[in-house]
Amino acid sequence: MKNKLVSYCLFTYNQEEYIEHAIAGALSQTYTPLEIIISDDCSKDSTYKIIEETVQGYKGPHTIVLNRNSKNLGLGDHVSKILYDTAKGDYLLTCAGDDISKPNHVLEAVKVIENDAIGNMVDFSGEIIDENGVFVKKIELPYQEKFNTLEDYLNLKKIELFAPGRIVSKKMLNHFEPLTKKCPTEDTVLVLRSLLLGGFTRVNKDLVSYRKHMNNISSKGGLSKLSNLAIIAQYIKDVLFLFETNMLDEETASILLKRINLEYKIRFLSFGKRKYKLQN
Repeated sequence: MKNKLVSYCLFTYNQEEYIEHAIAGALSQTYTPLEIIISDDCSKDSTYKIIEETVQGYKGPHTIVLNRNSKNLGLGDHVSKILYDTAKGDYLLTCAGDDISKPNHVLEAVKVIENDAIGNMVDFSGEIIDENGVFVKKIELPYQEKFNTLEDYLNLKKIELFAPGRIVSKKMLNHFEPLTKKCPTEDTVLVLRSLLLGGFTRVNKDLVSYRKHMNNISSKGGLSKLSNLAIIAQYIKDVLFLFETNMLDEETASILLKRINLEYKIRFLSFGKRKYKLQN
C-alpha cells in the first residue's frame, strides 16, 4: 500500500541558536512522502535567515514549505494556521525549533498511529539535551504503551503527555474549529480534543531530543506567563462545539464543564501570579 502523506510541522520563534539543528533533524527523516513545513512566527532575530540558508539547494526526497508570518501571531494562532490552512498531510507531526528529531521519528510515529485502535494522536518519549545539545538524560516511562481516556480525565487520573514530536491525525483535528486567536498553546488543547474523541496513546519510543533551556514555554516560569483563562476558554469552546454538533450529549457536556472549571482553579494554584481561593 502507498504510504500516506505526512506533514512535518516545525514551528519556530527567536531560535537562531537552535533552528539549524532542528532542520537537520527534519531533513534526515527516512519516511516518504513527507512535506516539511518550517514556519517562523515573525522572529526578531536571524532565525528566518538561517532557515532560508539551511534549506537552500536541498535536493532530497522531501517537499519543503517555508512560511514567515508578517506579524507575530502567538503560539496557538500560529500552530492553528499551519495545521488547518497549510498542512496537506493525513498525519501531522509537530516539532519546535529547538528540538531535534531522530531519523526514524516520522517512520515510527506513522507505524504506531496506524496500528492504534483510535488513531487520534500519539505522544512518544525521548531524551533531554541542554542548551548546548549535550545529553542530559533519557525520559524514562514505567510502561511501553499507555492509552488515556476521557474517563481518566474526568476521574482526575494522571495523564502523561509529551508534546515534542507528537503525531496527530488530520481527521481528528477536522472535528474541531481552529484555535481561538487568544489561545496561547496547542499542547493540552490537542490532548483534550483527542480525549473527547476517544482517547490518545503514549508510547515509550525514544524519537526526539527535547532541548531544555531558560526560554522553554513548558518551564514553570514559562507556564506562569500563559493566560489560564484563554486556555480554559478554548476547552469550553471545544466541548460546546461538540455538543452543538450532536457529538456530545448534554449530561456528558455538563460533567465536562464542571471538570474544566476545576482545572481552571488548579491552574491558578499551580501557575497563577496571585493566590486563588478555592470555593466549596
